[in-house]
Amino acid sequence: MAALGKQVAALEARHGIEVEDDLCEEPPVPLPAKEAVYRIAQEALHDTVRHARAAKVGMRLAWDADSTTVEIRDDGLGFDAGAYFPGHLGLRSMRERAARLGGVLDVSSAPGAGMTVRASIPSGQGV
Repeated sequence: MAALGKQVAALEARHGIEVEDDLCEEPPVPLPAKEAVYRIAQEALHDTVRHARAAKVGMRLAWDADSTTVEIRDDGLGFDAGAYFPGHLGLRSMRERAARLGGVLDVSSAPGAGMTVRASIPSGQGV
């Protein structure tokens, strides 16, 4: 998706974070599904900049007949993914966006081990 490519370029230019991307061509899925994938990626990148102090980020976008998947990983500080963070709405909003379209969001992280956010949205959703 071109919009994700622009997010990658902005992250590198504004924050000096190295980004390795593997973005498929524009997935032929309904607009609400594309928007959810974009917003989830945008929030994950925002959290990386704001909290992780990462030097390197990877982003992958893949599509097949079953789902559109976006994965963002960083080499930052990491956090306890099972902990509750009052006032921090990023993870919750990403989960809600995915769930609204029948998708799932997986977050894996641990202190000192970076973070991986993976969202998978069924390809036919959002119509």
